[in-house]
Amino acid sequence: MLIEGSHGEGGGQILRTAISLAAVMKKEIEIINIRKGRKVPGIKNQHLHGIKLVAEMTDAEVENLKIGATRIKFHLQDIKGGKYKVNIGTAGSITLILQSSMIPALFADSHVIFDITGGTDVSWSPPVDYYRYVLLPLLRKMGARVSMNIIERGYYPQGGGRVIVKIEPSKLKGITIGDRGELIYRRAYINLRNLPEHILMRMKSMLQDYEIHEDVKNSGISRGCGILLVHEYENTIIGADNLCRIGVPAERIVKECVKKLQEEIRHNATVDIHMADNIMPFGFLAEGGMKYYVSRITEHTKTNAWVIKKFGGEVEIEENKIEIK
Repeated sequence: MLIEGSHGEGGGQILRTAISLAAVMKKEIEIINIRKGRKVPGIKNQHLHGIKLVAEMTDAEVENLKIGATRIKFHLQDIKGGKYKVNIGTAGSITLILQSSMIPALFADSHVIFDITGGTDVSWSPPVDYYRYVLLPLLRKMGARVSMNIIERGYYPQGGGRVIVKIEPSKLKGITIGDRGELIYRRAYINLRNLPEHILMRMKSMLQDYEIHEDVKNSGISRGCGILLVHEYENTIIGADNLCRIGVPAERIVKECVKKLQEEIRHNATVDIHMADNIMPFGFLAEGGMKYYVSRITEHTKTNAWVIKKFGGEVEIEENKIEIK
């Protein structure tokens, strides 16, 4: 199967989704023009580690696997359980490694443990808290048996974060999230490493309507902070996150995050815009498919829909409704 890596936004999403689905469906694939839509095309360090991990799990032969490569070819075998250790070596995103490896792990012949070192809270990728408190609970509703333990945080540029993910072979069942249902709770998850405590206190002062959970330490090799806001409803979970930035007041970081969440709620979304594309491949592999509503359709969502169609799936996008068959 040939996959055109320049389709749509032409980013790493095509690479990650295609490799994960090929592993589960045992399809030999060739991906060309990888990340052609980016300023620096080709495979980067974190993509390299993600591909190597899936290759190790499947005893795959990978042609032309190197940094900067714009074409690779995968020859896949069965998915093996076991413990897999990955050190990205930079602040490369741990969750983007999981985007390509977590799906195959659910279909392995025995349980899988990932021990990954890299960036836990970095730009242009979901923070690990988003996976732990938004994605994984929704996947559990679909029958996935997955747990995550955050050992250490890693921010840009030093990295050094460490996460352990345990995955049991699971049979996914499709779900329909037609409405959110009643609001059950509001929670705020704040993480901070090697920064003054007043930053935490200022963030907390902006969140009086939230149950606050802190992961605050002077440890690890990097420093930074971030926030995840979660609204859990009867039928779903909506999340929004933000990273602290040099020169930006803590109060503004919280305000930006609140605004993101309010935008999702105002549009009656049943999953947030990041979940829309993150959960799509799982919905494709689930028995019975999946249906949900979003605040808006992103390019990431369109890209994942296109990849799924290449693997024989049906994805219907109608205004703010997404249905996967």
